[in-house]
Amino acid sequence: MAKETMQAISDAELKARNTVLHAKEEGERITAEAESQGAEALKAAAKEARKKADVLCGVARADAEKTRAAVREQTLALQEELRKSAGANGARVAEEIRKIVLGKA
Repeated sequence: MAKETMQAISDAELKARNTVLHAKEEGERITAEAESQGAEALKAAAKEARKKADVLCGVARADAEKTRAAVREQTLALQEELRKSAGANGARVAEEIRKIVLGKA
């Protein structure tokens, strides 16, 4: 009976060792799988971030172009207004110069 008990203990220890070894291997496999999934998730997130950055960059370019066009339009309108003002004032200035030259001041 002692021999059977010793054999049972030995078998239990062997089974426990095998269980621990299997658990360790399974843990390593799960860890490796998790690392792989994490790397894939990071890769996908980086790709998505690049896509969003490209979209935002395109929107910013479009907004900048709209702003540039609006500023150009405003500048041209202001230039035209200044030309008209200069033309109107030019006639008055010429008349004042003529009065001074002719002594009618």
